[in-house]
Order: sequence, then C-alpha cells, then structure tokens
Amino acid sequence: MPVPSLVSDGSVVLVDRTNRTETERPLEYAFDELSRSIDGRGGSIDRVGYWTETDAETVLVVGRTDEQVVDSLLDESVSEPESVVFQWADTGSRTALVVAGSDTRGLVYALLELAERVDDGGLEALDAVENVVETPDNEVRGVDRFVAGPQEDEWFFDDEFWHTFFDRLVRARFNRFVLIVGFDTAYFSPPYPFLVDVPGYPDVRVDETLDVDRDTHRERLRRIGDLCHRYGLEFVFATWQQRPWRDDDESLVHGLPADEAAYAEYCATGIRTIVEEFPVLDGVQLRVNFESGVGDRSTAQTFWRELVEGIAAAADGRTEPLELDLRAKGLTDEMIRHAQETGIELTVSTKYWCESTGLPYHLTQMRRGELENLDDMNRHRRYSYSNLLEKPRTYDVLYRLWAAGTNRLFLWGDPDYARRFSHSTDLGDSRGFEVVTPLCLKGGRFFVQRDRGGGWPLFDDSDLRHYEWEDDRYWAWYLLFGRLGYSRDTDPDVWERAFRARFDDAATDVLAAYRAASKVLPLLTAAHLTRHPMLINWAELDTGGALFGEHNHNSALGDVTYASAEPSDPGLFYAIDEYVTDVIAEELSHKYTPLQIARWLERFAQRATEAIDRAAETLEAPSAEFTATALDVRMIADLATYHASKTRAATALCHYEATDRTQSVQDAEVYMRRAVDAWESLAERGDGTYHDDLVFALGEDSADCGTWADRVEELNADLDELETMRTEANASRIDRPAGVVPELDSDSSVSPARPRIELDVPTTCRAGTELPVDVRTDEFDEFDGMTLYYRRTNQAVGAFQSVEMNRTAWGYHATIPAEEVTSEWDMLVYVATVDDGNTVLVPGLYHPDRPAPYRIVDVQ
Repeated sequence: MPVPSLVSDGSVVLVDRTNRTETERPLEYAFDELSRSIDGRGGSIDRVGYWTETDAETVLVVGRTDEQVVDSLLDESVSEPESVVFQWADTGSRTALVVAGSDTRGLVYALLELAERVDDGGLEALDAVENVVETPDNEVRGVDRFVAGPQEDEWFFDDEFWHTFFDRLVRARFNRFVLIVGFDTAYFSPPYPFLVDVPGYPDVRVDETLDVDRDTHRERLRRIGDLCHRYGLEFVFATWQQRPWRDDDESLVHGLPADEAAYAEYCATGIRTIVEEFPVLDGVQLRVNFESGVGDRSTAQTFWRELVEGIAAAADGRTEPLELDLRAKGLTDEMIRHAQETGIELTVSTKYWCESTGLPYHLTQMRRGELENLDDMNRHRRYSYSNLLEKPRTYDVLYRLWAAGTNRLFLWGDPDYARRFSHSTDLGDSRGFEVVTPLCLKGGRFFVQRDRGGGWPLFDDSDLRHYEWEDDRYWAWYLLFGRLGYSRDTDPDVWERAFRARFDDAATDVLAAYRAASKVLPLLTAAHLTRHPMLINWAELDTGGALFGEHNHNSALGDVTYASAEPSDPGLFYAIDEYVTDVIAEELSHKYTPLQIARWLERFAQRATEAIDRAAETLEAPSAEFTATALDVRMIADLATYHASKTRAATALCHYEATDRTQSVQDAEVYMRRAVDAWESLAERGDGTYHDDLVFALGEDSADCGTWADRVEELNADLDELETMRTEANASRIDRPAGVVPELDSDSSVSPARPRIELDVPTTCRAGTELPVDVRTDEFDEFDGMTLYYRRTNQAVGAFQSVEMNRTAWGYHATIPAEEVTSEWDMLVYVATVDDGNTVLVPGLYHPDRPAPYRIVDVQ
C-alpha cells in the first residue's frame, strides 16, 4: 500500500525534536534553508513538537540520533560524529520520514541535503527520499585560503562574500576553514602588530604607508571566526612568515627586536596574545620551515619551542580545546616531542603532492632534490609523507593538497579524481585533508600587486562574468572535493543535479567535458614538473620548458629543458631524456613512457572537445556560464594537444642528439610545428577573454604573469632552431613523422580487449612473516615475465624494491621477504610486465576498481 505523501495541500508537517539552544546557530541556518527551498517550490512548513499534534498521515521528523524519540524510530543506533540519516519509519499511528544527524553538524548536512533535493525535484522529491546512513570517511575536510595583500580587501572585508563562501563549504560538507597570512609577502609578516597590541612592545608598529587600522583587522578576524561558527565550521588561523625571508621584501613592521632571542620572545608573546584575544579560534597552524624567516635552512628549534609554549599556555585558559598544527617541512622529531610535552592537541600536516595537483595517490618516490638532502628537514619533509608514518605514532597526520602550482584559473571537476583522492587520505590513518582554493595568490604578494596596481578582473570580457564573486565559478571544485571527501559512496545525483541546475539538457555532456578536461593537468603535473616550487611553476600558463634552455621564457627555469624536466613522481614516470637513453640501450624500466603520456593527453583532449561540442549543439541559447565553461574546456584541450606534440618533439630531438639519425630531427620539427599550432590556438582563445596580465604569486620574478601569447616567442625560437638543425643535417622538411621512436599503446590498466591481470595481495599481514603476492591471468604466456615491486610506507628509503615473480599454473607468484615486513611500516605493492612492447603496471592508473596504482598492506 503506498505511503501517503509528506505534502498535503502544499504543507509539510515537521516534527522538530532538536530542542536547540541559542548557541546552535548552524541549525537555525539549516532550517532556514530548508524553509526557503520548500517555500520556493510553493509549499510551507507546519512545525510541531510531536506527531500527535497534527492530523497529517505522514510527517517529517527532524532531530539528532541521541534524542530518545528519534532514536526509537531508527533501525540501528548511529553515533559516529557528523553522520547523516534518512529513514522511513512507522510511529504506530503515522508514517514518518526521519531526517537526523548524529550531532549538530550531521543534522545540518541532512537538512541542507533535503533542501537541495527540493530545489532540484520540487516538493515531490520529499516522497522519493530513500533510506540511507552516511558517515564521514575523513574526520577533517578543510579549505585553505590565503591573504596576500590589500588587493584582497574587496572580499576580505565583505560579509556577503563570507556568507556565500561558508554556505558553499558547508553544503559541500567541509568542516574546517583555514585562513593563512604572511605567505612570501611582507604583508602580515609577522601578523601580530596587524591584529593585536603585544604586551611589552609598545614601539612595534605597521608601516604608515599601509594605512592599516589594527582595530578594523582585529574585528574582521573575529567576524570571520564568528561566521565560521554560524555555519558550523572550525576556524583555524595560520601564520607563515615570522618576518620576510626574501631579499627583495622590505619589512612592513618597524620597531621589532633585532636580537634573535628577543625576537622569538616577541613572536611567542604575539601568538599567545592572539590565542587569548580570539576565543573564536579552534586551531593554530605554524609553518616551521626556513621560509618563515627565522633560523637557518636546517631548523629553528629554539624559536619554535617558544612559540609552541606560548600557544600551549594560552590554550590552558580556554574553555574550548585548541588544536596545534605544525607543518612537516622543517619539523624535527625533537620539535614534535616538545609540542606533545606541553599537552596540546598536535597534528602534523604535510603536502599531498609537492605544491601542485598531481594524480590522486601518494608519490611512489621522492624527487632527487629530496632524496639527496635527507639530512635537511626542509628537504626531507618538504613534499608528501616522507618518514612520518612510522608506527606506533603519537601524533595525527593531515594531508594538504596544494593546487596553486597547477590549478589557479581553469575550471576543474572530476568525481573520479575526488573519490580516489579521498581514498588516498586514509594512508597512515590520517585525520583527513585540506585543499587550497583556486585563484590562490591572485594579484601576487604585496610588492608585486603594489607595483602593478593591485587587483584585476579574471575576465576582460564582461560577458563571461556570470558570477558575483570570482570564487563562485569554481563551485564544482568545492562540491566534489567536499562531498566525496566526506563519503566516497556519495550518490552521483549530488553533483548531477548541480550540473542540471546550471546547464539543463546539456548537463550530461558538460559533466563529461569537465571529467575529461580535469584529467589533463594532474597527469601533466605527475609526468612533467618543470620546476618546483609552485612560485616558479604554473602548469596552466607554463610551456613546460623550451626544447633548448636558452629559449626559456621563464628565466627561473635556468637550463632546464622540456626533455630534462623531472617527473614529480619519478617512480612511475619516465623523464623524456631518461626514456630515450634507455630505449637506445634497450634497457627500459617499468615506468610510464612519455609517448604513453602523449597518447593519454590526446585522448582526454578529444573526449573533452567532443563532449563540449555536443553540449553546445544542445543549448539553443547558451548562458554566460556555459560560454565561460566551454572556453576553459577548449583551452585545456589545446594545452593537452600542445603537450602531447611537444612531448613527441622533445623525444625525437633527444633521439637525434644521441644518434644523429636525420629522421629524428625531421620528426622533432613536425611535432614542434603541431605544438606551436596548438599553443597559438590556446593564446587566441585567451586573448580578449581572460585578463591581459595574469599576475599571481611572485609575478614577473617567476613569469607568473602575462598571458599565453607572451610564450609564443619561446616556441618559435625552438622551431627555428629545429629547422636550422634539420637543414644542417641535409634533410628535407616533411609533413608526416616517420616515427623513429615507436608509438606505444597508452592503456595503463588492462582493458577487456587485452589479457586480464588480477593482483592478489593480502590486505593485512603479520610482521616478521613472508608476504605472498599472486598474479592471476588467463593468458600469461603473452607476457615477458612479471616483476613484483614493493616498498615500506617510508619515502625516505627511495625507490621500490623489486623481485622477479615465478610462473605458476594460474599466473605468477612471489613473496616479500619476512625481514622486510616490519611492524613499524605498512607495505605498498604493485606488479609490472611488458605486453606487446608496452609497460603495464597493475593496478596502474585509472583502474576501475582500485583507487591507487599500488595496493596497501596493513602490517600488524
């Protein structure tokens, strides 16, 4: 028998079991949003305290799972923090849809989810709700935002921006906001005189030319924290520089102590004062690396001991606990022990993938710059988890995804990436993750923006400005990282309805274009990180390096060329010059080759272009948002095509330089012409649409400025050089490449058309015992052997170890020696082989069932 509708004559009877107090403002916000959605669909809410107060046959019961009435209606107890429950129940006299949360934050998520369903499907969407219990996969899901200078006052001091921003975060189920000041800018370096009067230091003042009102900044910080709590978010204040560390940065603060010990005492008093005066803070982050401006390139343990003690002392007097987050770069074990001795709650945060958006797994191998400098904690623990995951561990770990070296301008939205990323943040029983926002450091640091006139619009073409705040256009980025970071099993309808709301009948194709285009930059970053850090590397605008170092548009690249650029994960990817050397020597390693990457990039470009073309054909009157979206998709496709051709050109050039085969220099010229064509298309699309001077980070000092057209000169210089080399080799110009270096198939996982390989590895094992690894395949005779690769979860040891597997009746078998399986570390495992000349890694990238290119074994 069908259940009567929740909606009767447009009215929804809501049984409110929250018994909320004035301090639970997030619930008021969430209830208001649900009412707005129902009102917007022509309905209304009739609120009662119990179902006996109404004649309605079906009611909506709202409350926390620990409330007696709500709990009595549920099939099972739900207590994990931030859980969401939707369940139909029989009250004995009526039918009820129970909408519940295990706590206030979970209930807020549930109410907002219900509101969005009504927005999308109308009042009848209430009757279509299915039973579900959602619990968070990551305890911490944070968003980091930088304040680099006064150019950001427009949004920093506007409450409407913060309301919009925090509403977006909570709807995406982020639960933490981190405000970061003083990153590579003298502005807010140190932050204390900008915010508080530090006791005992009356002569410390901010430069008068800044016209900084300390009281205004103090009240703004309080207001941001108050709004965070209004929306149910944790508020964390993060400091970077304790004084400017770059030679070209003049201090904006006068009267600071000159003596190192006195300066440490000043900063410790300053941070203690901030913690005491801002009870709205839930946590403090400290960057303890040498770019903080104190100590040397190794460590500054004495300085940071004083700051940690100041924070701990202030935390002792608070009614609410305070979390301390120490960034891993520059952090020593002694500093960790000291922080823990103070009794404060400690988290160690580390960069997820360099300072860029790489692929959604943890690096299999550190780069040379880290492995060759393990005695320097600023290198040892600079990128990824290093040696922080040793067991037993007495501190929490948090992964921070820096997008700024890769994603600043272009739209991004790939559910598959977000889901895999969420899986990966489980490694080492981490608490979760934080992600750095798009448009990070737009306008550059203080002196850059002052010299160039401050802020600038993202688009010069006003017809593309479909938003109130530029941040609004990145809604898919926030939605996917947030919702899939909360639960990897999130119903795809969550993002599909968001696309429907914006793109109507073209939603499916726009989503497909987003998916394909969003795969380009992470793959490129993993396989080809021209230079690091992100202040001198920006994948959206970089050429990736010239073929000949003297042509580099970006002088910060020095003599790095396109072919010599090291992958950001050298464990799974070949550098171009390294690959050609091994091809000639017939000693190929089990790594993805440059030519495989080129094929992938072309495939993503084709899929993205075809999808956005279909969407354009569907829409009779494209919106401004669609036009801007299509622009980004096509520019990313051009960028992918450029890098695919440039990769082949660089490969052929390396082959020519090693062999003098004229066919190779002919090929290099052909591919470089294609690369130039793709880049010129990219530049033409950006001309007159995006702003004509895209200033970020260090600006001109690192070529983080200008447009794509500025780089064409570099490409033409490379092409001219190739033409000269080909002429000197007495070779004719050709239009089609001869393919001296063979093209290889780009599939990394095993498709149905190829032999299926299954990797069988235990999920757990005992320390001190052999770890068996089996590979099963129906057609193993086609493979030229099988190699097992393994490594402890300690990146400091370098590359994976390997052992050749033995053939068996069902495939291959090998064991990891017992002495390698220790209780201090978990184990990472994958296998590799060669199939028709192609390197195949299993699980490999983009595996449909496995979230990472390796398996993780929990050693107990």
